[in-house]
This record gives sequence, structure tokens and C-alpha cells, in this order.
Amino acid sequence: MRSETVETRPAHKRPAAFVADPLEIAASLRPLLEDHAAACERERRIVPAVMEALRASGLFHITAPERAGGPGHRLTTHIETVAELAKGCVGTAWAYGLLSGITGTAFALPPAMTERLFQTGEELFCSASAPSGKAVAVSGGYRVSGRWGYGSGCLHADWALNGAMIETDRGVEPALAFLDLRDPACSIEDNWHVAGMAGSGSNMIVAQDLFVPDDLILWSSRTPPAEAILAMEGLEPRDRWPMEPLFPLGVLAPMLGAATALLEGVAQAMPRRQVVGWTYAGQSGSEALVGMTGRAAMEIDSAWLHVRRAAGMLDETAQCRVLTGFDKAQIQADCGYAMELLRAAGNRLMDVAGPGAFALSSPLQRIWRDLSVGTRHNALNGQLSLELYGRAITGRPSNIALLPDITPAPNWAEPK
Repeated sequence: MRSETVETRPAHKRPAAFVADPLEIAASLRPLLEDHAAACERERRIVPAVMEALRASGLFHITAPERAGGPGHRLTTHIETVAELAKGCVGTAWAYGLLSGITGTAFALPPAMTERLFQTGEELFCSASAPSGKAVAVSGGYRVSGRWGYGSGCLHADWALNGAMIETDRGVEPALAFLDLRDPACSIEDNWHVAGMAGSGSNMIVAQDLFVPDDLILWSSRTPPAEAILAMEGLEPRDRWPMEPLFPLGVLAPMLGAATALLEGVAQAMPRRQVVGWTYAGQSGSEALVGMTGRAAMEIDSAWLHVRRAAGMLDETAQCRVLTGFDKAQIQADCGYAMELLRAAGNRLMDVAGPGAFALSSPLQRIWRDLSVGTRHNALNGQLSLELYGRAITGRPSNIALLPDITPAPNWAEPK
């Protein structure tokens, strides 16, 4: 849902000022995140000291549009910032990425909605978009009930933008509803007990007969077509980002940082880490281990190339023309293939690091577990994503519900 008019929001409801380079700020926070990474995993949430630093940094608002007082950064910058934070703590970066992304989306909505959503400008938003809820019409709005799993960042959020099936005069329609998590009708069920990514705090969001006003519902059927959005005046680049690729790109971002942190940790330790039972003075004396490290680095580099191509389609191409279903299928394939590369790199690096890296005292095993679990998110399934791309190329039906039309343009295979 987007507005064709640009209005200025009152100063007290604008995002915090943000003028510095977000990557530089994220890098400066890395030591703090590293110091608290074990506690983040243990407590299964962003710990208070880190949360306070993130709020003070302004990083939660980096994709808020300029019309709302934000910096309006590119999607690529957001991905790079999440990845940089993940070098310090993967769980924190995952939760941050979802919170900052959805909060930027909320700031981009029309004033009629943001006036309700933002009282201080510091509110944070999470999302579980699967239509797991049900809603019935009442005077002035709807009563929403449901249970939504995988609510990353929900322990730190004021609002949740969640999917629901809503009963209307035209039948049942899918929509997204803003749930006020501070309302007694909402609760968080502590069910996030996992082998990796524990720090993301991806617990269950529960609503029982929660009242949601009419103007806090985003109807899928009422969103203007992409062609109309492209022609609207007064919009900003983020307004033209298609919805379907945003989630896989968002959850891939912390995996890029995790793999990079694993590479750095393994490479730095190689000169002094012994290869027990072999004649090398250290791991760096083995050409085999050095070669494996180089291959892992190339896999991470290759993942970045695919991610940058995919994000560039939103930051650049989508600003000039409407992305086709084939374009979006390629973006999904980029994400799925990048995931496979990152997981392979992580496994290879732990092979280099050896058994000692799996000691619970080693941060490498925590990063590896986070990478292993995070890259198994359904939105990043490599085999299914590659099947989607193959289907698009060969003219077969789509295998993903979010993207039913993957028809290629007539000249898709012509030389560029």
C-alpha cells in the first residue's frame, strides 16, 4: 500500500536522525556484539546492552524513506549492514534485519496509518506474514485471532505485521494486519528452543480476539499494480521494491556475515593451530588446508555476487521498469544458490578448523550452527529455488505460491 502524495510527518514521530555511514557504524558495533554473542544465544534474544546500542546508533531506521525523515538507504546497503552486524552476532543480526526492514516499511505507509502506528518514532515492527490468523468484521474494524510462528525480533517489537484471512462481503480475503503487541490480547509464546539461530528470538506470536482498526489493515487485493506504482510521482526507490524478493534477500543477509566471520576466524588461527598427528608446524603449512580455505572464500565471494545482482534488480532495474515473474524467479534462484554456497563454505571451513572448533568454548561452533540452521529456512531452499528457475526457463508452471506467474519475456535468452 503506497501513497501518491508526499506529506511531512511531525518531528516527534519521525525516525531518529541518521547521517553517518551505516556500514561504518555496524563495523564499530562488532566488538560489542561479539562480547555478548554467547549471552544472546543463551537468553534467546538481543541482550539489553546491544539493543540499547542499536537504538542509539539509528540503524533501525536506515530504510525509512526521506519523506518520513529517514535516510532512505538502498536495499543493498541494508543487506550489507545486516551482514556486517552478523560478523559479531548472527542471532542479533537476524532479528535486527527483520525489525529494521519492517519498521522501514511502516514508515513508508500513508500518514493515515503512520499517525496510529508511531507515537514516538521509536516504535519497532516485526512480521510473520503467513496467513495464520483469522479475522471477523466488527464496528470500526476487525477482531483478529491466531498463532504465528517464527516471529523473529518479536520480543523487542511494539507491533507485528501479520497475515490473516479476513471475512468480507466478497468472501475470505488474505491481508496483513498490524497487531499491537502491547495490547493484553497479544502475547509471546516462548517456544524458540533450537540448535542454531537461538538469538533471533523467533518465538510464537499469539492474538486472541484483538481489535484491529480498519485503517491498520493492508489488503493484498487493493495494492496498486506495479505499472501504476512505477508511474506515480513523489515516490522513493523503496516504494518500487516488489514484495516477493524482499524476504529471501533479508534472511540471507545475516548468513553472508556468518560465513565471513567463520572464514576470518579460521584463517586467523591457521598459523598457530596444529594438525594433530601430521608433520605440519601449523595448518597454514598444509597446501590442502590452504586450498580448502581459498575455495571457501571463493564460495562466499560468489554468494555475494549473486546477492548483489538480486538486490540490484530492486535498487536499479525496478526503478526503470516493472520486474517480470521471470526476473523474480531468477532473484529467488540467486538467493537459493547463494545459500547453498554459504552452507558449503561453512562446512568446508569447519573441516579446516578441525575437531577443536566444535568445543562449546569455541565461538566458531556457534557461528557454524547459526549458519547451518539459518541457511535451511524455506525461503532459501536451494533445490526448490533452482527448480523454480528451471521451470521459468523451460516454460513450466511455478512451484512457489508467492509467485504464480514466472513466464519469461519473449527475448529473455537473447545475448545482452
